Amino acid sequence: MDQEIPVGALAALLGGKLSDPAAAETIVRGVKPLDQAGPHDLAFLWDPKYLEAARASQAGVVIAQEPIPGAQAPVLVVGDAQGAMLTLLGEVYSQRHPEPAPGVHPNASVDPSATLGEGVSVGAGAVVDAGAVLGEGTRVMPLAYVGRGVTTGKGCVIQPHATILDHCVLGNRVTVWSGAVVGKDGFGFLQRDGRHIRIPQIGGVRLDDYVEVGALTTVARGALEDTHLGVGVKIDDHCHVAHGCQLDENVMLIGFSRMGGSAKIGRDTYLLQDAAVGQARTVGKNAIVGSAAKVLYKDVPDGGRVMDIASGAVPHVRAKRVQLCLQQLPELRTRVRKLEKQLTELREQD
Repeated sequence: MDQEIPVGALAALLGGKLSDPAAAETIVRGVKPLDQAGPHDLAFLWDPKYLEAARASQAGVVIAQEPIPGAQAPVLVVGDAQGAMLTLLGEVYSQRHPEPAPGVHPNASVDPSATLGEGVSVGAGAVVDAGAVLGEGTRVMPLAYVGRGVTTGKGCVIQPHATILDHCVLGNRVTVWSGAVVGKDGFGFLQRDGRHIRIPQIGGVRLDDYVEVGALTTVARGALEDTHLGVGVKIDDHCHVAHGCQLDENVMLIGFSRMGGSAKIGRDTYLLQDAAVGQARTVGKNAIVGSAAKVLYKDVPDGGRVMDIASGAVPHVRAKRVQLCLQQLPELRTRVRKLEKQLTELREQD
């Protein structure tokens, strides 16, 4: 945790009650799993299946939602153990990453026509282009780029080396991580005279409140309509949202998931790692597209669950046999149909 906290102060911070008031003077310096924690560590119990580990733990204090009979360590009882963990880790995180002082670093470049709200900070080497409007408390970290006409709401964080291209619109408390690119032109071309001619992409990108875009992720702008990410959408690293895609509230994209142009994803849906949604396909709300699954030829309904039929590690020799069988499936299907027809005819003769 990079600091020492008396257990009594921890109880005050989390609004909990100690099973042993004498433990209030114990100093904790780290957070560890129940079975690894020592006298100067704290540990959390939020799943009853780890109750025995909590009883045996040598932690300086165990944080739990209920008393733990027979526990060797003092127990700090709180109303919500997971909530307590978030509070504590948030406190530590804020101390590790203090907010920069408001203002523009001398080595930053801010166009005179840009508008900076109260408390905005622009770090060293960052660029804020013409006509950009940064909302109150927004932080543009060192070496980030905010393009022409970009608008952000309050409390946004543009991490180092993140790029927000022209005329994108960010809501409140949007985070764009390092290496991400928001607003690149969509991948649209027409073939004329034997050449691929790029279609000018004049749409934009809209990121609603509390959206998070992971490192090295791309969100492309539409040709005519905006690419839109709804409230609370969370995107992991190395993902791709193509031009014109529409993601409803609370969608989660896990690492390396991607989608083709104009795909639509319903609210509260998950795309797990390496999942793909094809161009103009629709995935309904509360659905799950499993790891490496490909939604290419058929939409997924509300609540649908799809997975990759080839998932899992398969021995090399068996994998080659499976691939060979897959290549023969059309012929095998034809043979099975003929056999079924012959069997039906024999039964009718009987």
